[in-house]
Amino acid sequence: MMRERTTGILAWLVCAFLFLPSASVLAQKNGTRIDPDGTAWGAVDGSVRDTSGTWLRGVEIISLDNTLVRTRSGAGGSFRLDSLPAGPHLIRFRRLGIMPLTVSVVVDANATTSVDAVVQPFPITLSRITIQAVSGELVHLPPGVADRMRTGIGTYITADQIAKMHTLDTEEIFRHVPGVAVEKYAHEIIVRSARGVQTINGNACTTGMAVVVDGALTNNTVNDSGSNIAGATGALDSISPQDIAAIEIYKDGAETPASLSDSECGVIYIWTR
Repeated sequence: MMRERTTGILAWLVCAFLFLPSASVLAQKNGTRIDPDGTAWGAVDGSVRDTSGTWLRGVEIISLDNTLVRTRSGAGGSFRLDSLPAGPHLIRFRRLGIMPLTVSVVVDANATTSVDAVVQPFPITLSRITIQAVSGELVHLPPGVADRMRTGIGTYITADQIAKMHTLDTEEIFRHVPGVAVEKYAHEIIVRSARGVQTINGNACTTGMAVVVDGALTNNTVNDSGSNIAGATGALDSISPQDIAAIEIYKDGAETPASLSDSECGVIYIWTR
């Protein structure tokens, strides 16, 4: 009888040990991490705003100690950096249109340190330029486009370049652009950033880049099944390549100028003649 009871207790202890969560699992559930060598880890979260109090989305936040640890601010300027060793760190905030800001932060072991970053605006003012096609015809770009082209940030396509492609469909233009992909999604053709952007909200941007035509957002299209998707098809199909004066492509929110509306998944600006 005693032997059977002892055997039962041992069996219960083995089962309890097998199903007991490990220290790393318990730490992960609490938002912390402790390595076997005793190294303690923490996190940094917070928000980014400018001096006027406007919350900024699309600001790139990087740990200068390990540049692989990075993220971008989301809605309301919020952000979070995980997997930072406990101790002092330098965190840099940068985006087109703001002055880069570096903040010194001490990360506490097994805790989250909060940072409220306030950045200075940095408007870019450049001399206006006129682009002349090979044919001698002056290409009059919409206000601001030529200035943004001078920054070298983003991808730009002019009417003269489009004419040389000899394409009948606007969607074909983007097959010539490095860094973007034309794909089929939910019975629709979309243009997606080939960077495979992972947004602050966990969206893998599978539904494509936002599209703005002459300043109007047109990225909400309806496919033949009747469901809404965020894609480029509706806008692209309705515009002839011959009617386009210029195209601006920004592959993610951090690349988009502060003067333009951005999107975590990238944005395409189409300007017609």
